[in-house]
Amino acid sequence: MKFTLLITIITIFFLNSCASSFYQVPIAQGNIVSIEMLSKLEKGLTKAQVQYIMGTPSIKDPFDSSKWDYIGYEIIGNELLREIHYSLYFQGEKLNKWIKKIDSDSNEDVSGITEKLNKEKSEE
Repeated sequence: MKFTLLITIITIFFLNSCASSFYQVPIAQGNIVSIEMLSKLEKGLTKAQVQYIMGTPSIKDPFDSSKWDYIGYEIIGNELLREIHYSLYFQGEKLNKWIKKIDSDSNEDVSGITEKLNKEKSEE
């Protein structure tokens, strides 16, 4: 009886310790915008060129065709890694500007990094 109880307690202890360390799959939802994608954006690109670089936008406003929104997030388990929300504005068929809408602690300093990449690209 005591031996069975001891084996049961040890088994429960080991199962509990193993259950807390399962691999948690990273989940990406929506548009995941990378630094490389943003570094390729330039004023004057056509809508087709922007869509080739960034992919299909999450939201194309049916009442305002001059604005595209890219929205997404990445999570692992219950932890939010990154939130993404960029709005791209067009004037006619050409890209005019793009704005980062969410300033959160989970986001990288994407604007600073992309400016640095654009400077390096223009110096080449």
